[in-house]
Amino acid sequence: MARSTTTRAATAPASTRGGHRVEQIVRAATHLFQDLGYQNVSIDQIGAAVGLTGPAVYRHFKGKHDILVQALMSQVELVEQLADRADNDGSTPLEQLDLFLDGLGDLTANGDEATLWRREQRHLQEDERLLFRDHFSATRDRIAAKITAAHPEITANRAELLGFAVLAMYSNTPTIRGTLPPERLIELQSAIARSIIACELPEVDPDAAPARTPVPHRPAGRRERILEASSQLFVERGFYDVRIDDIAKASEMSVATLYQHVTGKTQVLRAILERGAEGLLYVTADALAQATSSQQVLDSLIGTYIRQALGVHGRIMHILTTDLLYLSEEEQAALRETQREYVAEWVEAICAIAENLSAADARALAQAVIGVITDVSQNTQLRERPGITENLSALAHAMVLPAGLVSS
Repeated sequence: MARSTTTRAATAPASTRGGHRVEQIVRAATHLFQDLGYQNVSIDQIGAAVGLTGPAVYRHFKGKHDILVQALMSQVELVEQLADRADNDGSTPLEQLDLFLDGLGDLTANGDEATLWRREQRHLQEDERLLFRDHFSATRDRIAAKITAAHPEITANRAELLGFAVLAMYSNTPTIRGTLPPERLIELQSAIARSIIACELPEVDPDAAPARTPVPHRPAGRRERILEASSQLFVERGFYDVRIDDIAKASEMSVATLYQHVTGKTQVLRAILERGAEGLLYVTADALAQATSSQQVLDSLIGTYIRQALGVHGRIMHILTTDLLYLSEEEQAALRETQREYVAEWVEAICAIAENLSAADARALAQAVIGVITDVSQNTQLRERPGITENLSALAHAMVLPAGLVSS
């Protein structure tokens, strides 16, 4: 009870007047947070986006943190309203599920709503983070319940993974969008969502042991220790909230010794992300060297990414999603070019199999698969499931060539 009370107080605007202005501020801040990252956005920038001075924003909110909480809560409420509307308007479980998926598609494609939760949750206070996790879990469980109601043959355990995958896919809309117009984006994500739900996950031995969580090796070299320790800290707290002192302590060396190997934590972040991006290209090229057909190429791409995501370096993919924005524009551009080189392998493989799809379609499908695998791999409960590698492979194959998707 105390947790909810604290968060309600945090989400309430400093003034109850000017509801329209509050909505404008939240909307503008949401776009800025999505584009630039929470820590890169100032109150003055938020104010300027709605024609206010920075101090004027404080008439409506106590600070930037409260705006973030309100932005997150607004997105939560929109999704909950969609679910309620689907339940009220649908006459059968299948119709309710379809209406909810259609609503999510319209919300993310036309409303430009993305889930800030994936990237900005670490800036919340612990009680707020727990509350939003409860909301996310409730939404996932609600989707899972709709899936089992519409498809009784699907067990609750499988529906939980399928529901998470659907929610993760829509949460990745900004990355999936690319150059697609809203209408095509809706068609594509609708086909992916329904292919996820229709996916026949492999049977898992009920006595199978949980998947083992990889334990990173403690490097002998000091620079490698710095990179290893920093990766773990950036995943746990986010780049902005990690100090050089924290990295030195986790690396088991003094700050003075640390500075003999790196110039600062920005250089460390850049080194981690460059290694992750280039390393993924390297291991992918090695895997593709064994492929002799378009289907084998696609299979290798899927298998390699799943192994990387579930392996010791999987967290780098999460850091790439959450902290890339804290590098300079030139460094971001270089890393994004490396990402494009990697995704280009997927685009070529998909287009070789599905010749009716455009390169833009194939890119979006690839980003959807990559996003879902990444999000599942970062969820401790799901990644430790017995058979998660096989389940992810089945989901990825269903998503990358979704049934019912026609050419644009």
